[in-house]
Amino acid sequence: MSAVLHYAPRKPDAERLGSEIAELCGYIAAATCRLLELIREFDANRCWEEQGFRSCTDWLNFHCGLGPGTAREHLRVAHALEKLPKISDAFANGRLSYSKVRATTRAATPENESSLMMVAEHGTANHVERLVSQYRRSEKLRHPDAADELYRAREMSYHYDDDGCLIMKARLPADRAALNSRTALMFPRKRRGGSPAIAARPSLKKTRTATC
Repeated sequence: MSAVLHYAPRKPDAERLGSEIAELCGYIAAATCRLLELIREFDANRCWEEQGFRSCTDWLNFHCGLGPGTAREHLRVAHALEKLPKISDAFANGRLSYSKVRATTRAATPENESSLMMVAEHGTANHVERLVSQYRRSEKLRHPDAADELYRAREMSYHYDDDGCLIMKARLPADRAALNSRTALMFPRKRRGGSPAIAARPSLKKTRTATC
């Protein structure tokens, strides 16, 4: 009677696989940088117009299979990199991924380019996204007309769901949000069919949302 031998599958070399993946990502980043350089030149010379297209976005959508949003973002990043030589160089050498470059170009200027690139080289793409988002928000609030813009953009709506819960949607400056939300909770509710209004009781709990 012969014995049956079972062989466990050989576990792949994690370090080798990881190194190869990282190396390929560097090549992809460099190739993407070159792609954006060509797109920028193609758009600057309006080559798409010679081929009967209304915009470079339409050309990229038709010839490269890029969705309109992706094509517009490629164009934005491509033109932004022209004024950011340090980020562009790191991108071309595969040191920065497209995700990081896309995020940094939303806020980068020749003045802050070095600082943002340092963050991009040592942080994750998610970290860069969050940092740029916070930076843009702070810059917007520092604008002299920021308070007026917030005031003009304010809006608030509410309705009662079938189960009696209050559904609210609001965009308010921070100093007005608490007052308006508390006032909205006191608005009378009109039942369907024209029956008398019933006042909605605010929650007794000190929470940010109303409880039903």
